[in-house]
Amino acid sequence: MGELLKEERIKKGLTQKQFADGIVSVSYYSKVEKNEHRITAEDLITILDPLCSFFKELSLKSNFQHEDKIDLEDKVMDAYYHSDKILLEKIIQDLEKSSSTDKTDDILIVKGWLESLKEDEEEPDIEVRNALKDRVFNIPDLNKEKLTLFCNFMDFYDLDSNVMIDRKAINKFISSNETEIQEVLLAMLANLLCLSIKEDNYNYVEYLVTSSEKLPLKPQFFFYKDMICFYKYLSSYHFNHNKDDLNTCLTIISNVKLAGMSEYGSELEKFLNTHI
Repeated sequence: MGELLKEERIKKGLTQKQFADGIVSVSYYSKVEKNEHRITAEDLITILDPLCSFFKELSLKSNFQHEDKIDLEDKVMDAYYHSDKILLEKIIQDLEKSSSTDKTDDILIVKGWLESLKEDEEEPDIEVRNALKDRVFNIPDLNKEKLTLFCNFMDFYDLDSNVMIDRKAINKFISSNETEIQEVLLAMLANLLCLSIKEDNYNYVEYLVTSSEKLPLKPQFFFYKDMICFYKYLSSYHFNHNKDDLNTCLTIISNVKLAGMSEYGSELEKFLNTHI
């Protein structure tokens, strides 16, 4: 807001005193341009005449910022699902050079995804992991924002903590008709199934699979439903060694690779071979 006000004032060839005279003090207005003070809507309307061009520009800037955020998220997720650590590191370097006001948070999130790609034998960055867990904790309500952030970095928590938070989320939102909440729940259930099998703990598998079946199948949920099926049949194979279960897992891996996620499919294949 402050930068746009300054641009508008300079366009009109006015000093700060001329621009804000009789509305707010020059010292106060000076801090508004520096984004150190806020200005009321009433005072803003009085200062700006005409308003249309200013608010149109403000709206466009907001839209561009929103589009930039979506573009960043798409790049990060594409890099993650292709296990591209080099690209994630480059995104971090680009963010460090940027003037974005959100760059500190964005860098932390990208570092979190990079951390998620580490093999078990690699040294974890405890500072990054704890910073992300603190961010989850500092969101007061169990809402979509908190669940999404938690879901993305569940492997930084111990299994008991994951189960406790998942149960709370399921109890609160399993009957929700909101698509975005349903999608986060499915992602959480898939992640927890993976983590449970990874720790050779099959106590929660039936509960997690049954919970996932209470959520509808929508096109945007297909990947998570597919992953839940993979872990379901892998768990079943663990107990009965039925070859049909193993073949189902191999079919899912093949489909993931055919869909263009060959690196992710290879990781699933490695996971399968480790746990059969």
